Amino acid sequence: MHVARPALALWLLACTDGAGSGTDAGADGGFDWPGCERIDTQPGLLAGRAAEFDRLARDLHLAPDGLLRNVYLAEDLETVAHYRHTENTILWSGIYLASQALRYAVTGSAEAEQNARRVLDGLGDLTRLTGVRGLYGRCLADPVVCYDHDGHGRPGWTDSPVPGYEGWAYRNDVSKDGYDGLIFGYALAAEHFDDARILADVRERLREIADHIVGNRLQIVDADGQVTEHGALYQSALDDYPGFNAMLAASFVKVAQTALGDPELDDFYYACMMRTRSGIDCPPVDPVDLGPYIESMEQRLFLFQADCKQNYDNFDMCYQAIYPLLRRERDEALRARLLFVLRENMFHSPDERYQSLAPIGNAWYTFAYAALSRDDPRADPVLADAVDRAVCTLKDFPALKFDRPIPAGAQQEVCRSRLDEPVAAEPVPLSEYHFDNYLWRLDFFEIQAGRAGDRRLVYSPEDYLLAYWLGRYHGILDAGQ
Repeated sequence: MHVARPALALWLLACTDGAGSGTDAGADGGFDWPGCERIDTQPGLLAGRAAEFDRLARDLHLAPDGLLRNVYLAEDLETVAHYRHTENTILWSGIYLASQALRYAVTGSAEAEQNARRVLDGLGDLTRLTGVRGLYGRCLADPVVCYDHDGHGRPGWTDSPVPGYEGWAYRNDVSKDGYDGLIFGYALAAEHFDDARILADVRERLREIADHIVGNRLQIVDADGQVTEHGALYQSALDDYPGFNAMLAASFVKVAQTALGDPELDDFYYACMMRTRSGIDCPPVDPVDLGPYIESMEQRLFLFQADCKQNYDNFDMCYQAIYPLLRRERDEALRARLLFVLRENMFHSPDERYQSLAPIGNAWYTFAYAALSRDDPRADPVLADAVDRAVCTLKDFPALKFDRPIPAGAQQEVCRSRLDEPVAAEPVPLSEYHFDNYLWRLDFFEIQAGRAGDRRLVYSPEDYLLAYWLGRYHGILDAGQ
Protein backbone atom coordinates (compact mmCIF):
# COMPACT_ATOMS: atom_id res chain seq x y z
CA MET A 1 0.00 0.00 0.00
CA HIS A 2 1.30 3.43 -0.87
CA VAL A 3 1.97 6.00 1.81
CA ALA A 4 -0.61 8.53 2.94
CA ARG A 5 -0.14 12.10 1.75
CA PRO A 6 -1.40 15.51 2.86
CA ALA A 7 -4.95 16.51 2.07
CA LEU A 8 -5.36 18.16 -1.31
CA ALA A 9 -6.50 21.32 0.42
CA LEU A 10 -2.90 21.88 1.47
CA TRP A 11 -1.78 22.12 -2.12
CA LEU A 12 -2.09 24.80 -4.79
CA LEU A 13 -4.47 22.79 -6.90
CA ALA A 14 -7.44 24.13 -8.83
CA CYS A 15 -8.84 21.69 -11.40
CA THR A 16 -11.01 24.40 -12.88
CA ASP A 17 -9.41 25.21 -16.17
CA GLY A 18 -10.15 22.18 -18.27
CA ALA A 19 -7.16 22.74 -20.27
CA GLY A 20 15.07 27.32 7.41
CA SER A 21 17.99 29.02 8.32
CA GLY A 22 21.47 27.82 9.39
CA THR A 23 25.16 28.31 8.72
CA ASP A 24 27.14 27.67 5.57
CA ALA A 25 28.89 24.31 5.87
CA GLY A 26 31.24 24.91 2.90
CA ALA A 27 32.64 21.43 2.28
CA ASP A 28 35.84 22.43 0.50
CA GLY A 29 36.35 26.19 0.59
CA GLY A 30 39.82 27.68 0.77
CA PHE A 31 39.91 29.19 -2.72
CA ASP A 32 39.01 32.73 -3.69
CA TRP A 33 36.56 31.93 -6.50
CA PRO A 34 35.61 34.49 -9.17
CA GLY A 35 32.14 35.98 -8.78
CA CYS A 36 31.22 37.55 -12.13
CA GLU A 37 31.97 41.11 -11.13
CA ARG A 38 31.18 42.37 -14.64
CA ILE A 39 27.47 41.88 -13.92
CA ASP A 40 26.67 44.32 -11.13
CA THR A 41 23.89 43.01 -8.89
CA GLN A 42 22.61 43.68 -5.41
CA PRO A 43 24.17 41.53 -2.67
CA GLY A 44 22.13 38.43 -1.98
CA LEU A 45 20.66 38.13 -5.50
CA LEU A 46 21.63 34.49 -5.95
CA ALA A 47 20.57 33.51 -2.44
CA GLY A 48 17.27 35.33 -2.80
CA ARG A 49 16.56 33.66 -6.10
CA ALA A 50 17.34 30.25 -4.57
CA ALA A 51 14.98 30.98 -1.68
CA GLU A 52 12.19 31.89 -4.09
CA PHE A 53 12.79 28.85 -6.30
CA ASP A 54 12.85 26.63 -3.22
CA ARG A 55 9.50 28.11 -2.21
CA LEU A 56 8.01 27.65 -5.68
CA ALA A 57 9.28 24.09 -5.93
CA ARG A 58 7.62 23.23 -2.64
CA ASP A 59 4.36 25.14 -3.06
CA LEU A 60 3.79 24.93 -6.81
CA HIS A 61 5.82 22.18 -8.49
CA LEU A 62 5.98 19.38 -5.93
CA ALA A 63 2.71 17.75 -6.92
CA PRO A 64 0.32 15.88 -4.60
CA ASP A 65 1.80 12.66 -6.01
CA GLY A 66 5.19 13.65 -4.56
CA LEU A 67 6.97 14.16 -7.90
CA LEU A 68 8.41 17.42 -9.19
CA ARG A 69 6.49 18.70 -12.21
CA ASN A 70 6.00 21.54 -14.63
CA VAL A 71 2.60 23.14 -14.11
CA TYR A 72 -0.07 24.81 -16.19
CA LEU A 73 -1.67 27.65 -14.25
CA ALA A 74 -5.28 28.74 -14.11
CA GLU A 75 -6.15 32.15 -15.53
CA ASP A 76 -5.33 33.79 -12.18
CA LEU A 77 -1.69 32.78 -12.76
CA GLU A 78 -1.46 31.59 -9.15
CA THR A 79 -3.18 28.23 -8.80
CA VAL A 80 -2.49 25.03 -10.71
CA ALA A 81 -4.92 24.07 -13.45
CA HIS A 82 -3.06 20.80 -14.05
CA TYR A 83 0.31 19.14 -13.57
CA ARG A 84 2.30 18.15 -16.62
CA HIS A 85 3.65 14.73 -17.49
CA THR A 86 7.18 14.85 -18.86
CA GLU A 87 9.13 12.03 -20.39
CA ASN A 88 11.40 11.68 -17.36
CA THR A 89 9.68 12.91 -14.22
CA ILE A 90 11.79 10.30 -12.39
CA LEU A 91 14.95 12.14 -13.46
CA TRP A 92 13.82 15.65 -12.49
CA SER A 93 12.52 14.42 -9.14
CA GLY A 94 15.90 12.82 -8.47
CA ILE A 95 17.68 16.07 -9.31
CA TYR A 96 15.36 17.96 -6.97
CA LEU A 97 16.07 15.45 -4.19
CA ALA A 98 19.79 16.05 -4.70
CA SER A 99 19.30 19.82 -4.45
CA GLN A 100 17.47 19.48 -1.15
CA ALA A 101 20.16 17.20 0.26
CA LEU A 102 22.77 19.83 -0.56
CA ARG A 103 20.56 22.57 0.86
CA TYR A 104 20.23 20.59 4.08
CA ALA A 105 23.99 20.03 4.23
CA VAL A 106 24.59 23.79 3.95
CA THR A 107 21.78 25.16 6.11
CA GLY A 108 20.31 22.35 8.22
CA SER A 109 16.90 23.44 6.90
CA ALA A 110 14.00 21.41 8.30
CA GLU A 111 12.03 22.37 5.19
CA ALA A 112 14.65 20.78 2.94
CA GLU A 113 14.31 17.57 4.95
CA GLN A 114 10.51 17.71 4.65
CA ASN A 115 10.75 18.26 0.90
CA ALA A 116 13.03 15.25 0.61
CA ARG A 117 10.56 13.15 2.57
CA ARG A 118 7.77 14.12 0.19
CA VAL A 119 9.71 13.38 -2.99
CA LEU A 120 10.98 10.09 -1.55
CA ASP A 121 7.37 9.07 -0.93
CA GLY A 122 6.52 9.91 -4.55
CA LEU A 123 9.49 7.96 -5.87
CA GLY A 124 8.42 5.06 -3.65
CA ASP A 125 5.06 5.01 -5.40
CA LEU A 126 6.86 5.21 -8.76
CA THR A 127 8.52 1.85 -8.12
CA ARG A 128 5.88 0.04 -6.09
CA LEU A 129 3.13 0.55 -8.65
CA THR A 130 5.12 -1.31 -11.34
CA GLY A 131 4.87 -4.53 -9.34
CA VAL A 132 8.51 -5.37 -10.13
CA ARG A 133 11.11 -4.99 -7.41
CA GLY A 134 13.71 -2.37 -8.34
CA LEU A 135 11.84 -1.25 -11.47
CA TYR A 136 10.60 2.34 -11.75
CA GLY A 137 8.27 4.07 -14.16
CA ARG A 138 9.33 7.19 -15.99
CA CYS A 139 6.30 8.96 -14.57
CA LEU A 140 3.03 8.09 -12.83
CA ALA A 141 -0.60 9.16 -12.88
CA ASP A 142 -2.54 9.18 -9.60
CA PRO A 143 -6.30 9.10 -10.25
CA VAL A 144 -7.04 11.92 -7.78
CA VAL A 145 -4.56 14.42 -9.28
CA CYS A 146 -5.28 16.69 -12.24
CA TYR A 147 -2.75 16.14 -15.04
CA ASP A 148 -2.65 17.07 -18.69
CA HIS A 149 -3.79 13.44 -19.24
CA ASP A 150 -4.46 10.41 -17.01
CA GLY A 151 -2.25 7.93 -18.85
CA HIS A 152 -4.89 5.27 -19.38
CA GLY A 153 -4.92 3.81 -22.90
CA ARG A 154 -2.03 5.93 -24.11
CA PRO A 155 0.95 4.37 -25.90
CA GLY A 156 3.82 3.83 -23.49
CA TRP A 157 1.59 3.83 -20.40
CA THR A 158 0.68 0.80 -18.28
CA ASP A 159 -2.11 0.43 -15.73
CA SER A 160 -0.72 -0.61 -12.38
CA PRO A 161 -1.48 -4.26 -11.50
CA VAL A 162 -0.65 -3.75 -7.82
CA PRO A 163 -3.36 -3.93 -5.09
CA GLY A 164 -3.70 -0.51 -3.50
CA TYR A 165 -2.88 1.24 -6.79
CA GLU A 166 -6.18 0.68 -8.58
CA GLY A 167 -6.71 3.42 -11.15
CA TRP A 168 -3.03 4.40 -11.22
CA ALA A 169 -0.89 4.20 -14.35
CA TYR A 170 2.80 4.59 -15.10
CA ARG A 171 4.91 5.53 -18.09
CA ASN A 172 6.85 2.39 -18.92
CA ASP A 173 10.15 1.78 -20.77
CA VAL A 174 12.25 3.65 -18.21
CA SER A 175 15.75 4.49 -19.39
CA LYS A 176 19.25 4.72 -17.97
CA ASP A 177 19.04 8.53 -17.78
CA GLY A 178 16.06 8.26 -15.45
CA TYR A 179 17.94 5.87 -13.18
CA ASP A 180 21.00 8.10 -13.35
CA GLY A 181 19.13 11.09 -11.94
CA LEU A 182 17.32 8.87 -9.44
CA ILE A 183 20.52 7.31 -8.07
CA PHE A 184 22.24 10.69 -8.04
CA GLY A 185 19.43 11.94 -5.80
CA TYR A 186 19.57 8.85 -3.59
CA ALA A 187 23.37 9.15 -3.33
CA LEU A 188 23.24 12.74 -2.08
CA ALA A 189 20.34 11.96 0.25
CA ALA A 190 22.33 9.09 1.77
CA GLU A 191 25.36 11.36 2.14
CA HIS A 192 23.78 14.42 3.69
CA PHE A 193 20.59 13.62 5.59
CA ASP A 194 20.59 12.21 9.09
CA ASP A 195 16.89 11.41 9.46
CA ALA A 196 16.56 7.69 10.21
CA ARG A 197 13.48 7.20 8.03
CA ILE A 198 15.03 8.94 5.02
CA LEU A 199 18.21 6.89 5.33
CA ALA A 200 16.32 3.62 5.75
CA ASP A 201 14.16 4.34 2.70
CA VAL A 202 17.17 5.25 0.56
CA ARG A 203 19.05 2.12 1.57
CA GLU A 204 16.02 -0.05 0.83
CA ARG A 205 15.57 1.53 -2.62
CA LEU A 206 19.26 1.13 -3.45
CA ARG A 207 19.10 -2.50 -2.36
CA GLU A 208 16.18 -3.09 -4.73
CA ILE A 209 17.86 -1.26 -7.62
CA ALA A 210 21.16 -3.09 -7.17
CA ASP A 211 19.43 -6.46 -7.05
CA HIS A 212 17.44 -5.61 -10.17
CA ILE A 213 20.30 -4.22 -12.28
CA VAL A 214 23.11 -6.55 -11.20
CA GLY A 215 20.73 -9.53 -11.14
CA ASN A 216 19.79 -8.72 -14.74
CA ARG A 217 23.43 -8.48 -15.88
CA LEU A 218 23.61 -4.70 -15.77
CA GLN A 219 20.30 -4.15 -17.52
CA ILE A 220 16.97 -2.56 -16.65
CA VAL A 221 14.19 -5.07 -17.38
CA ASP A 222 10.63 -3.81 -17.78
CA ALA A 223 7.50 -5.43 -16.39
CA ASP A 224 7.05 -7.32 -19.68
CA GLY A 225 10.37 -9.09 -19.12
CA GLN A 226 12.14 -7.18 -21.90
CA VAL A 227 15.18 -4.92 -21.49
CA THR A 228 13.98 -1.34 -21.85
CA GLU A 229 14.98 0.53 -25.01
CA HIS A 230 17.75 2.44 -23.23
CA GLY A 231 18.24 0.01 -20.37
CA ALA A 232 21.52 -1.74 -21.25
CA LEU A 233 24.33 -0.60 -18.94
CA TYR A 234 27.11 -3.11 -19.56
CA GLN A 235 30.01 -1.54 -21.42
CA SER A 236 29.93 -3.77 -24.53
CA ALA A 237 26.22 -3.18 -25.21
CA LEU A 238 27.18 -0.73 -28.00
CA ASP A 239 23.88 1.15 -27.70
CA ASP A 240 26.05 3.94 -26.29
CA TYR A 241 29.80 4.40 -26.20
CA PRO A 242 31.50 1.80 -23.94
CA GLY A 243 32.98 4.41 -21.61
CA PHE A 244 29.60 6.08 -21.15
CA ASN A 245 27.89 2.84 -20.14
CA ALA A 246 30.88 1.91 -17.97
CA MET A 247 30.67 5.17 -16.02
CA LEU A 248 26.94 4.91 -15.34
CA ALA A 249 27.10 1.23 -14.38
CA ALA A 250 30.12 1.75 -12.12
CA SER A 251 28.45 4.68 -10.37
CA PHE A 252 25.19 2.79 -9.79
CA VAL A 253 26.98 -0.17 -8.26
CA LYS A 254 29.38 1.93 -6.17
CA VAL A 255 26.61 4.12 -4.76
CA ALA A 256 24.57 1.07 -3.74
CA GLN A 257 27.60 -0.77 -2.36
CA THR A 258 28.67 2.19 -0.22
CA ALA A 259 25.19 2.77 1.21
CA LEU A 260 24.64 -0.91 1.95
CA GLY A 261 28.14 -1.99 2.96
CA ASP A 262 27.57 -5.06 0.79
CA PRO A 263 30.72 -7.20 0.35
CA GLU A 264 29.30 -9.00 -2.70
CA LEU A 265 28.68 -5.69 -4.49
CA ASP A 266 32.15 -4.61 -3.41
CA ASP A 267 33.64 -7.70 -5.06
CA PHE A 268 31.51 -7.21 -8.16
CA TYR A 269 32.67 -3.59 -8.50
CA TYR A 270 36.40 -4.15 -7.91
CA ALA A 271 36.86 -7.65 -9.35
CA CYS A 272 34.32 -7.83 -12.16
CA MET A 273 34.07 -4.21 -13.32
CA MET A 274 37.32 -2.44 -12.41
CA ARG A 275 39.42 -5.64 -12.27
CA THR A 276 41.65 -4.48 -9.45
CA ARG A 277 40.84 -7.61 -7.41
CA SER A 278 41.33 -11.25 -8.35
CA GLY A 279 40.08 -14.62 -7.16
CA ILE A 280 36.38 -13.74 -7.58
CA ASP A 281 33.95 -15.75 -9.69
CA CYS A 282 32.34 -13.07 -11.88
CA PRO A 283 28.95 -13.57 -13.56
CA PRO A 284 28.86 -13.38 -17.38
CA VAL A 285 27.80 -9.80 -18.09
CA ASP A 286 29.64 -8.55 -21.17
CA PRO A 287 29.43 -10.81 -24.24
CA VAL A 288 32.54 -9.04 -25.57
CA ASP A 289 35.48 -8.49 -23.22
CA LEU A 290 36.53 -4.83 -23.46
CA GLY A 291 38.71 -4.96 -20.37
CA PRO A 292 38.31 -3.03 -17.10
CA TYR A 293 35.45 -0.53 -16.95
CA ILE A 294 37.84 2.23 -15.90
CA GLU A 295 39.80 1.63 -19.09
CA SER A 296 36.70 2.23 -21.19
CA MET A 297 36.09 5.50 -19.35
CA GLU A 298 39.66 6.54 -20.10
CA GLN A 299 39.75 5.48 -23.74
CA ARG A 300 36.17 5.21 -25.01
CA LEU A 301 34.03 7.83 -23.24
CA PHE A 302 33.80 10.00 -26.39
CA LEU A 303 31.78 12.87 -24.91
CA PHE A 304 33.65 15.39 -27.02
CA GLN A 305 32.57 15.12 -30.66
CA ALA A 306 33.64 17.07 -33.73
CA ASP A 307 31.38 19.06 -36.07
CA CYS A 308 28.95 20.25 -33.35
CA LYS A 309 27.71 16.70 -32.70
CA GLN A 310 28.19 16.66 -28.91
CA ASN A 311 25.39 15.09 -26.91
CA TYR A 312 24.87 17.30 -23.87
CA ASP A 313 22.42 14.81 -22.37
CA ASN A 314 25.37 12.42 -22.16
CA PHE A 315 27.56 15.04 -20.52
CA ASP A 316 24.81 15.62 -17.97
CA MET A 317 24.44 11.91 -17.23
CA CYS A 318 28.19 11.48 -16.83
CA TYR A 319 28.40 14.38 -14.36
CA GLN A 320 25.54 12.91 -12.34
CA ALA A 321 27.41 9.59 -12.34
CA ILE A 322 30.97 10.72 -11.66
CA TYR A 323 30.09 13.12 -8.84
CA PRO A 324 28.97 10.41 -6.36
CA LEU A 325 31.41 7.88 -7.82
CA LEU A 326 34.51 10.00 -7.17
CA ARG A 327 33.28 11.04 -3.73
CA ARG A 328 32.97 7.35 -2.77
CA GLU A 329 36.05 5.87 -4.39
CA ARG A 330 38.68 5.04 -1.74
CA ASP A 331 41.14 3.16 -3.95
CA GLU A 332 43.79 5.83 -4.56
CA ALA A 333 44.89 4.42 -7.92
CA LEU A 334 41.31 4.31 -9.18
CA ARG A 335 40.66 7.80 -7.83
CA ALA A 336 43.61 9.09 -9.81
CA ARG A 337 42.32 7.43 -12.96
CA LEU A 338 38.81 8.80 -12.44
CA LEU A 339 40.27 12.28 -11.97
CA PHE A 340 42.10 11.82 -15.26
CA VAL A 341 38.76 10.97 -16.92
CA LEU A 342 37.17 14.07 -15.39
CA ARG A 343 39.98 16.41 -16.42
CA GLU A 344 40.76 15.05 -19.87
CA ASN A 345 37.45 13.64 -21.13
CA MET A 346 34.67 15.67 -19.51
CA PHE A 347 35.35 19.39 -19.11
CA HIS A 348 37.88 21.22 -21.26
CA SER A 349 39.41 20.21 -24.56
CA PRO A 350 41.97 22.41 -26.29
CA ASP A 351 41.12 20.66 -29.56
CA GLU A 352 39.34 23.25 -31.71
CA ARG A 353 37.20 20.55 -33.33
CA TYR A 354 35.26 20.24 -30.06
CA GLN A 355 33.04 22.54 -28.03
CA SER A 356 34.83 22.81 -24.69
CA LEU A 357 32.53 23.04 -21.67
CA ALA A 358 34.76 25.56 -19.91
CA PRO A 359 33.64 28.75 -21.73
CA ILE A 360 29.90 28.08 -22.00
CA GLY A 361 28.83 29.08 -18.48
CA ASN A 362 27.13 25.79 -17.55
CA ALA A 363 27.00 26.20 -13.76
CA TRP A 364 26.26 22.54 -12.92
CA TYR A 365 29.12 21.09 -14.96
CA THR A 366 31.53 23.81 -13.89
CA PHE A 367 30.80 23.64 -10.17
CA ALA A 368 30.87 19.83 -10.19
CA TYR A 369 34.21 19.86 -12.00
CA ALA A 370 35.69 22.43 -9.62
CA ALA A 371 34.45 20.50 -6.57
CA LEU A 372 35.72 17.12 -7.74
CA SER A 373 39.06 18.22 -9.20
CA ARG A 374 39.85 20.56 -6.30
CA ASP A 375 42.08 22.45 -8.70
CA ASP A 376 43.26 25.88 -7.60
CA PRO A 377 41.74 28.58 -9.85
CA ARG A 378 44.83 30.75 -9.24
CA ALA A 379 46.89 28.16 -11.10
CA ASP A 380 44.27 27.33 -13.73
CA PRO A 381 43.02 30.35 -15.70
CA VAL A 382 40.66 28.14 -17.76
CA LEU A 383 38.91 26.98 -14.58
CA ALA A 384 38.84 30.49 -13.11
CA ASP A 385 37.23 31.86 -16.27
CA ALA A 386 34.77 28.95 -16.37
CA VAL A 387 33.61 29.58 -12.79
CA ASP A 388 33.26 33.29 -13.50
CA ARG A 389 31.07 32.54 -16.51
CA ALA A 390 29.03 30.01 -14.53
CA VAL A 391 28.28 32.57 -11.82
CA CYS A 392 27.26 35.00 -14.56
CA THR A 393 24.78 32.41 -15.83
CA LEU A 394 23.18 32.23 -12.39
CA LYS A 395 23.03 36.02 -12.22
CA ASP A 396 21.36 36.10 -15.65
CA PHE A 397 18.93 33.32 -14.76
CA PRO A 398 15.30 34.48 -15.11
CA ALA A 399 13.49 35.11 -11.85
CA LEU A 400 10.32 33.48 -13.27
CA LYS A 401 10.55 30.23 -15.23
CA PHE A 402 7.48 30.53 -17.40
CA ASP A 403 7.48 29.66 -21.10
CA ARG A 404 8.78 33.04 -22.19
CA PRO A 405 8.56 34.50 -25.71
CA ILE A 406 11.85 34.77 -27.57
CA PRO A 407 12.70 36.06 -31.05
CA ALA A 408 14.29 33.87 -33.69
CA GLY A 409 18.06 33.81 -33.27
CA ALA A 410 20.05 36.02 -35.62
CA GLN A 411 23.39 34.21 -35.13
CA GLN A 412 25.22 32.87 -38.15
CA GLU A 413 25.01 29.11 -38.59
CA VAL A 414 28.40 27.37 -38.62
CA CYS A 415 27.26 23.73 -38.53
CA ARG A 416 24.38 21.41 -37.59
CA SER A 417 23.92 19.64 -34.27
CA ARG A 418 23.43 15.89 -33.82
CA LEU A 419 19.68 16.62 -33.99
CA ASP A 420 20.19 18.61 -37.21
CA GLU A 421 19.57 21.97 -35.55
CA PRO A 422 21.53 25.10 -36.57
CA VAL A 423 24.52 25.85 -34.34
CA ALA A 424 26.37 29.13 -33.76
CA ALA A 425 30.11 29.62 -33.23
CA GLU A 426 29.56 31.08 -29.72
CA PRO A 427 27.09 30.24 -26.93
CA VAL A 428 23.71 31.93 -27.34
CA PRO A 429 23.02 34.54 -24.60
CA LEU A 430 20.68 33.24 -21.91
CA SER A 431 18.28 36.14 -22.49
CA GLU A 432 17.76 34.86 -26.07
CA TYR A 433 17.59 31.18 -25.20
CA HIS A 434 14.52 29.03 -24.66
CA PHE A 435 14.82 26.38 -21.98
CA ASP A 436 12.43 24.30 -19.94
CA ASN A 437 12.81 22.73 -16.50
CA TYR A 438 16.49 21.83 -16.86
CA LEU A 439 18.90 24.18 -18.59
CA TRP A 440 22.09 22.23 -18.03
CA ARG A 441 21.41 19.37 -20.45
CA LEU A 442 20.81 21.65 -23.45
CA ASP A 443 23.13 22.74 -26.26
CA PHE A 444 24.06 26.35 -25.47
CA PHE A 445 25.27 26.85 -29.07
CA GLU A 446 21.93 26.00 -30.71
CA ILE A 447 20.40 28.91 -32.62
CA GLN A 448 16.90 29.41 -31.30
CA ALA A 449 13.68 29.30 -33.28
CA GLY A 450 11.21 32.09 -32.50
CA ARG A 451 8.73 31.22 -29.77
CA ALA A 452 5.46 32.93 -28.82
CA GLY A 453 5.59 31.62 -25.23
CA ASP A 454 2.80 30.87 -22.78
CA ARG A 455 2.68 32.68 -19.43
CA ARG A 456 0.57 29.92 -17.90
CA LEU A 457 3.16 27.20 -18.49
CA VAL A 458 5.69 27.33 -15.64
CA TYR A 459 8.77 25.11 -15.50
CA SER A 460 10.15 23.60 -12.31
CA PRO A 461 13.43 25.09 -11.00
CA GLU A 462 15.59 22.05 -10.17
CA ASP A 463 18.30 23.26 -12.56
CA TYR A 464 18.99 26.47 -10.65
CA LEU A 465 18.61 24.79 -7.27
CA LEU A 466 21.06 22.01 -8.05
CA ALA A 467 23.76 24.40 -9.28
CA TYR A 468 23.22 26.96 -6.52
CA TRP A 469 23.28 24.55 -3.58
CA LEU A 470 26.19 22.60 -5.06
CA GLY A 471 28.12 25.86 -5.34
CA ARG A 472 27.25 26.76 -1.77
CA TYR A 473 28.16 23.34 -0.40
CA HIS A 474 31.59 23.40 -2.01
CA GLY A 475 32.35 27.01 -1.11
CA ILE A 476 32.28 28.26 -4.71
CA LEU A 477 29.39 30.56 -3.81
CA ASP A 478 28.74 32.25 -0.48
CA ALA A 479 25.58 33.29 1.29
CA GLY A 480 26.15 36.96 0.50
CA GLN A 481 26.01 36.56 -3.28
